[in-house]
Amino acid sequence: MLKSNINSLNIGCAAWGWREVEIPEYFHWIANQGIRSVEVNAHPQAPKHLLHDGDDQAVSKIADWAKEAGVDIICIAGRNNFTLSDANELETEIKRVERFVDSAEKLGAKFVRLLSGDHRNDYILPDVFPLLHYAFNKIGDYAEEQGIQITIENHGGPTATGQRVARMMEGIKSPAVGINYDPANFLNQGTDPLMALRYILPWVNYSHWKDVQWVNGSPQFCAFGEGEIVWEPIIKELLNAGYQGYWVVEYEETSDVEQGTKESLNNLSQVLQKFAVV
Repeated sequence: MLKSNINSLNIGCAAWGWREVEIPEYFHWIANQGIRSVEVNAHPQAPKHLLHDGDDQAVSKIADWAKEAGVDIICIAGRNNFTLSDANELETEIKRVERFVDSAEKLGAKFVRLLSGDHRNDYILPDVFPLLHYAFNKIGDYAEEQGIQITIENHGGPTATGQRVARMMEGIKSPAVGINYDPANFLNQGTDPLMALRYILPWVNYSHWKDVQWVNGSPQFCAFGEGEIVWEPIIKELLNAGYQGYWVVEYEETSDVEQGTKESLNNLSQVLQKFAVV
């Protein structure tokens, strides 16, 4: 059986499901689960986390809270739209995202998680990919100067399929830019996550782990290991490609985020134990 250096330091917690929880409480709860690596939101719908404009005072407080709880902030989970066709608007958006990189550097985070934009649209206009190439190359150069990696989440629209992600990445020359592989997001968009992975393997530098179940004929996100995705072939494919990054659970429902996160962590650990000692 393939073995890897997966251990407890590789396991982390995504921030989105914790958007309604004050950061000190979030950090302490995660630390009590024996998990050290955490994300922090930078999103207009997560006002209890990092402020959307990267306020320096908020960054300082978050750094203190992380130290007190004994957790490491590994990633700033930002929201952005790099499909803006107006040149001035796109430049403004890039400048705004640079603040996420600044915040990551101050917090000691290694990654800034970004999106492509227009994730609800199925049809992709021909001029979208050149916009993405330009914006991600520019933000990638800025991040590289500060020792930060950008990780783009597959989140629908321009990143709904492995082929689209590959097309995007083939035009991004910055070595600081990679992909946050989220298998459940692919399946939620109707894309086989294992087949998609095979298109994007060269660029995966981060990962999110949740599951998908069908409710009344529609896909719904759920705790990792509680849905219908077959995980071992996916994880084996990643490890065979030499993936050595984080395995970050993402339970998105705020109403029972503690229970869902705990189930996800337990289930992910059980699966990964087949490949390494966690």
